[in-house]
Amino acid sequence: MGESADEARVFISTLRPERRERRLAVGAVAASIVVFAALAPFAKTQLAPVWAFVPIYQSALAVCDLLTAALLIGQFSILYSRPLLIIAGGYLLSACMAIAHTLSFPGLFAPTGLLGAGPQTTAWLYMMWHAAFPLAVIAYARARPVGEDVRPAAPWLSALLCIAAAVCAACVMTAIATIGHPWLPPIMQGSHEARTIVWVVSFVWLINFAALAALIVRRARTVLDLWLIVVLCAWIFDIALASVLNHARFDLGFYAGRIYGLIASSFVLVALTFDNIKLYARIVLALDRERAEHRLVQHRTAQLNEAKALLEQRVAARTAALAESNRDLLREVTERKRAQAALVLSQEELREVAAIGSSAREQEMRRISRELHDELAQTLATLRIETDRLRESATDPSGGAARVHRLAAMRSLLDEAVASTRRIASDLRPLVLDDLGLVAAAQWLVQNFSQRSGTACELTLEPPDLELDEPYATATFRILQESLTNVARHAHASLVQVRLTREHDRVVLTVRDDGVGFDPARPRKPGSFGLAGLRERAYLVDGELSIESSPGHGAKIEVRIPLRAVQERELS
Repeated sequence: MGESADEARVFISTLRPERRERRLAVGAVAASIVVFAALAPFAKTQLAPVWAFVPIYQSALAVCDLLTAALLIGQFSILYSRPLLIIAGGYLLSACMAIAHTLSFPGLFAPTGLLGAGPQTTAWLYMMWHAAFPLAVIAYARARPVGEDVRPAAPWLSALLCIAAAVCAACVMTAIATIGHPWLPPIMQGSHEARTIVWVVSFVWLINFAALAALIVRRARTVLDLWLIVVLCAWIFDIALASVLNHARFDLGFYAGRIYGLIASSFVLVALTFDNIKLYARIVLALDRERAEHRLVQHRTAQLNEAKALLEQRVAARTAALAESNRDLLREVTERKRAQAALVLSQEELREVAAIGSSAREQEMRRISRELHDELAQTLATLRIETDRLRESATDPSGGAARVHRLAAMRSLLDEAVASTRRIASDLRPLVLDDLGLVAAAQWLVQNFSQRSGTACELTLEPPDLELDEPYATATFRILQESLTNVARHAHASLVQVRLTREHDRVVLTVRDDGVGFDPARPRKPGSFGLAGLRERAYLVDGELSIESSPGHGAKIEVRIPLRAVQERELS
């Protein structure tokens, strides 16, 4: 759980704003206020109608909102955060409403606009548009914060439902403004505003202020929240200039308000773009570190091969010496005693070699685990974001649907690669053992076992804050891991009870299941080393392993590991 939280702290939707971001946001709001104050007295000044301004402005705004929605959905596919999906839907809804507003604008594509628009359609679409987006912001602010969400069963289905909901909402509002045009109160008289527009604009304006307040009072504010505050401030000035202070189309307030809206739609997009640039820089640094680590691994591998060859020579020489000593034992008693002493010494040396080899394997597995987690998984996750961006650009009708399907397959493969990489890293060496200790590692292992096998597992820790030094922590963890693996493979149990306690100068680990059981006296199957591996790990730390089982009555495995060496170090 700690790993996932740290991994997510690279996106603007999870990062806390620093002083630089706060100053930049305050500067943007202050500049908006200054420009608004300078333009407000002249908002009713009539200017020449520039018909090309409307489609240019609306097209740029729709593209900005579509790109912002695509990037936010891409982050949702990594973080599985429901607030991210909500705000992405808000931006997608804004883009759809901008398109509908452009098509229905009177005199642009048709005298009264397309889509069956009437004289009031464009004005009502503008009001619905500028009320729908702040409502999405309010829903975003009231949703659960990032970090409390869990991975949905089908993230792609959630994204599709969000897209469908945004498009359907835009279609419904467009239908109300077109088909339901006769039942809507008039808020425009030709190109001028009617008196009734004051009530509608006031209501829309209050919704924007409510959204701004919801973001300001939100706890655990992120960089994304900060820029959404700036966006809403610009929207408030947009409505004020384009609908409150002006009196007709193509006056200064009309043009200035829409420029405010276009600028507002670009704030979050620019922040997301800079966020991606920083992620690219991290990828480059990660690749450089990976190459250096690869060269170091090659060098260490060569050293280990040399050490292995030397050890094999020593073992061969020792074997020859022992054979010679055994032959001498048949001739005289004194030589036999000397050979026995040499044999005991050789066994102690071999035990030391085995312990060294086990420690080296653990160190190598820990290093490989961190490399897979910190380097490859981050790279694949970032590539997944870029795949989403490329998929959005491929939806252009001129590109064809084949590229969209191909990109969907590529993204699916990337998801599988990320999941496999994290699983391999966890199996090699769970970082929770190093970062949080044995207790957290045991809890994670039990939880992971229950999720994978579907078998209920109970964990008892005495004391609850039990901690061990190395190599006892690693040995205890590996013994528990191997025991649970054996239960999952062979026991067919419905309940597993794990008990880890410290009794004065020793640690006792007990794993009990209610499965099919077995006969410990029967010879093991060829290629089955589960119990032998448990004995070997217990032997390396001077532990004692006992197994109690019978067919049909489950099994109990108990390991007692003395901690005399640990106590001696604490006393010294």
